[in-house]
Amino acid sequence: MTMTGYLTRAAAIATLCSSFSTSVLAEDQCNYTAQCKNDFGPEATDCANSQSLFSVCMCGNQPCGQDTPIDPTPDNSQPVPGIIQAQDYQRYSDTTAQNLGGQYRNDGVDIQITSDNGGQYNVGWTAANEWLEYDINVQNAGSYIAKVRVASQSGGGLYTLEIDAQQRSNGTTVASTGGWQNWQTQEVALGTLTAGAHTLRIQIQAGNFNINWIELATEEDSTATPMIGRFNPAKDLLLANFDSRPDPDDIHTVAAVGTILSDSRFSGVNYHAVAGAYGIQGGTFIEADHLFNITFGSDRWSDAHTNYSGALNTTYDKVATVLNSGGDIWIQEAGQSDFSADLVRRVKQNMGGINTNTRIHIIQHSEWNQDQTTPADLTYVRNNTDYQKISDGNSRGNGTPGFNSSDTSQWSRVLNHSRVGAIWTEAKRVADYSIEHHPGWKNPQIQSGGMDFSDTVEGTWIFGFNHLNNHVDFFDEFL
Repeated sequence: MTMTGYLTRAAAIATLCSSFSTSVLAEDQCNYTAQCKNDFGPEATDCANSQSLFSVCMCGNQPCGQDTPIDPTPDNSQPVPGIIQAQDYQRYSDTTAQNLGGQYRNDGVDIQITSDNGGQYNVGWTAANEWLEYDINVQNAGSYIAKVRVASQSGGGLYTLEIDAQQRSNGTTVASTGGWQNWQTQEVALGTLTAGAHTLRIQIQAGNFNINWIELATEEDSTATPMIGRFNPAKDLLLANFDSRPDPDDIHTVAAVGTILSDSRFSGVNYHAVAGAYGIQGGTFIEADHLFNITFGSDRWSDAHTNYSGALNTTYDKVATVLNSGGDIWIQEAGQSDFSADLVRRVKQNMGGINTNTRIHIIQHSEWNQDQTTPADLTYVRNNTDYQKISDGNSRGNGTPGFNSSDTSQWSRVLNHSRVGAIWTEAKRVADYSIEHHPGWKNPQIQSGGMDFSDTVEGTWIFGFNHLNNHVDFFDEFL
């Protein structure tokens, strides 16, 4: 080594060592690099400040043995109280190498589409000694119960529940429920759970039953407001976004959502609607202020077409209140996801402690709506929320109802209904006017006198009414 090289190296070491306080360096730790390699292995690269009272072995650009900060692992655990979908396990043991149902995931767990309320898929083909594990995060310590949604044609099933590898229940028998898609909910006491991270395991002792979901609730909550599908009326917020441009199917959908919410079973549902939540598509915005007022109430909807920032501020305030109170946000995306993306950005900016991937659920049924979302915004919500694309509501037999028909037989029924007649009368007026006077898409079902409220399937999916087949079933259920 030349003298110049030696001085350069010495200066570099002096500069490096000056960045560490001498109080944290071991005194006379080494005299030669060989000693460092002997003590710390081949990772040691130098004896910095050698043959002094403050020599230190270096491993790369930091003292050997000094821990490197590690970014925290993202929290993908399920918040409890809450519903855990059976197919959303973190770990499993299965007796078959393939997914016999061929749905949702490509590992050994057998998953199929379900017709049950409150779940798009179920785990099936269960067998003895199989198990599923879920990472959970208990928000508040307390005494908990598990509600397990099961179905079996043959009967003879048996399972136990474990928390952190400790069995918390005796074996629970699954008798025949009358069919593989005839569902029953069983309650299992779990005892006390402390706040924080835990592992839940469902251990299959004897198979031949299907599992849709497991809800963990405190004993107090279980006797209070019951869940409606996936939605917890005691805590959650339904956010119904409508693009209202250019297809008047959103106008019929407003009336259909209002029909659901006016049902007495939904009296405890907290909701807010947004008009003008659209992306990059063209066409005329369909103004329907009166319809929104009589359907939702003037203080329970926002006009993002006329005042985007004001609608975002109002909606964020409602969302923040619910999140801070422990509730989840369920977005019925009857439009594009640009508004939702801005809303989630605001939450992440102002509420850093909220895990939006588990607390904000965006449900979308339309590929066209996805295509007309600003690409960056679609990517953002997919990466930062529980974004789920369900089957299209314009057709039947695909796992969601079909609410698109040229059939005119239901109009007399809804227009003359004492509870929702005024809503449907205004919806029909606005949609028909749009077909006649607005340029752009002429919805063929509405133009022929029929109905199209296909964007309602996100709501029926959230609330657990995927067993409905068509618009007639819809009115049979909610009128």
